[in-house]
Amino acid sequence: MTLRRPCLIALLVLSAASAGARPPDGGHTMAADQASDQVSADFDKQLVQRVNENLATLARAGKAPVLAPPRTQAITGMTWPMGPVDGIGTAWSGISNFVDLNLAYPNQLRDYTCATRTYDNAGGYNHRGIDYFIWPFPWHLMDSGAVDVIAAAPGTLIEKRDGYNDRSCSFDAPDTANYVIILHSDGSIARYLHLKRGSVTTLPIGSVVTAGTVLGKVGSSGISTGPHLHFELRATNAVNAPVVDPNNGQCNTIPTSWASQRPYRDTRINRLSTHSEPPVFPVCPNTFDQPNFKDSFAPGDALTVVSAYRDIGRGMVTQFRILRPDQSAFASWSFDMAEEGDTPPYYNGAYWYWNHVLPSNAPQGLWTVEATLNGQVTTHTFQVRTGAVTEDGPLPPELSGSWYHVGTSGQGFNMELVNDRRFLLYFYGYDDSGRHLWLYGDYDPAARTFDYGEPMDVPMYFVSGGRFNGFDPDAITSRVWGTASVQFISCKRASVVLTGETGTQTLVLDKLLTPVGLTCSD
Repeated sequence: MTLRRPCLIALLVLSAASAGARPPDGGHTMAADQASDQVSADFDKQLVQRVNENLATLARAGKAPVLAPPRTQAITGMTWPMGPVDGIGTAWSGISNFVDLNLAYPNQLRDYTCATRTYDNAGGYNHRGIDYFIWPFPWHLMDSGAVDVIAAAPGTLIEKRDGYNDRSCSFDAPDTANYVIILHSDGSIARYLHLKRGSVTTLPIGSVVTAGTVLGKVGSSGISTGPHLHFELRATNAVNAPVVDPNNGQCNTIPTSWASQRPYRDTRINRLSTHSEPPVFPVCPNTFDQPNFKDSFAPGDALTVVSAYRDIGRGMVTQFRILRPDQSAFASWSFDMAEEGDTPPYYNGAYWYWNHVLPSNAPQGLWTVEATLNGQVTTHTFQVRTGAVTEDGPLPPELSGSWYHVGTSGQGFNMELVNDRRFLLYFYGYDDSGRHLWLYGDYDPAARTFDYGEPMDVPMYFVSGGRFNGFDPDAITSRVWGTASVQFISCKRASVVLTGETGTQTLVLDKLLTPVGLTCSD
């Protein structure tokens, strides 16, 4: 549901405001069925049949998966099925529904804690899996391919399907999910449903996969009300095989199947962001988010701050601050959704926004939005530029050299000026999954001149095939990875927003090494 307060939509000009409670100017909360689905009996039988056909084909070829002796419980040691690991796949996701352990229907619900965070319907469908949603701006995240679906446990790729429409937003959609099915060594089956069209792994049937193998992207194909992953664990591949709820709780006392089971309510701020105006959440059949992201502002600009949550409950207070470059407070306030009136005890997902106007004398530099919830601090940086540091001109030679993100080990870029308009950028660091990431960019705008604080969007490329010994130029491949938006605050400090195929990250960089003969007076 969308929340708005017409009397508060007028933008507020704030100086160093107090940290008192301030209602949001609007927002959106997830309805209970916003990331839900249905697997019909016919579709269930199709999946079983296709797996059996593939098993028979592999057996005839002498490639049948090797299974361990049957156990009383399905595979253990499973990991979170969303990626990149420890990145946006875990930060920008949550759980909307669990397995329904009460086989009666309709509206007779029981999840593993004996609560009712699940669903069924009058046709006899009891939810057989766990629904993992992506949040905020799920359609935007789906379209950008930001969140992977990854194997929760090792096994054999035994069935997959791709090519079907992925913009379903209601229970009236056709039952044509894109999916991947993995057979585990104990004979249990994992179904990964509703994947994004064109994202399903190209690995052939019979491939052995490890935990963490990317299987596809989160989508909304098949009978689905919005972008999410339906993860279903079954004891065997038989029709109507027992569904395994991997969570241990009061109403499901078997040992947990997870390596580390997450709490029932895993409260956190999923994302803190700045925008040119309030985001617009689509209503089905519209499936296109309008986030209106903005990270570069001028003095006097309108600024909207959005804080998006998962598992947010009444009585949980978030403290906000907007900090100037010198870390002094421009604005501060607090928020508790209990102040929103008749709200439920929890929302699976929600976001709220607050409107501001930057003062006409706002100092240039890197500003910070800070939100503290349950002792955890989340930050987001944005630029304010005045254009007053220098007039447009050539690239200052003192920008050449090594720039590092001092907050982490081994992240930064080298910048090499080719002439007073062109430079090469070599980035080295990590992607959102923690894997090493090396990129290069070539900035050569024909008519562009330089200004401190002005963002420069540099196309970044990923190169592979190179080696020192036996170098073969024909083996070199280069593909566009994304964009680095670079802003030099001074000749000693810069920021870069990397946006590409492995997500988005913002780094504040300090100049550490400058070529001999160049100086920086800041």
